[in-house]
Amino acid sequence: MRLSEKLKINQEVLRTRAFTLAGQKFKVRVPLAIEMEAINKRIAEIDGQEKVQEFLQPLLDKKSILESESIIYLEDDVIVDGRSTKELAKLTAQTEQRILEMVKLLVPEMADVSMETITYEEIKEEFPFPVQLELMKKITEVISPGYEEARKN
Repeated sequence: MRLSEKLKINQEVLRTRAFTLAGQKFKVRVPLAIEMEAINKRIAEIDGQEKVQEFLQPLLDKKSILESESIIYLEDDVIVDGRSTKELAKLTAQTEQRILEMVKLLVPEMADVSMETITYEEIKEEFPFPVQLELMKKITEVISPGYEEARKN
């Protein structure tokens, strides 16, 4: 018999927390440690090739116009002001995946609706990027109280 059964604990209630953002109340399902590890693994292992192409293509299309001291074209990357476009694209893909993973933890108000099928494109259509970041920050604070304080140290 599981501990929660012995103590008559409703896991769904216990693992659900709430927060308010701009007057809107949200419920979040707190993931188990193993679920959080899987989320972090999916974020770290994201294949950012689509995003790399999205970032590189406009620069490659205008190579003859843009080439200068601040823009250096390599075989598989473009360095702009000393920064790798490929690396920027990978970080962007990871940020988008992190936002998606955090939003999937929200508990829908509608019965029989799952957040597992949501895509980042749907999130992007609904929320401007600053709101996405704030939403992700709030979800992280709720599922990991003290996380922000620990990061400061």
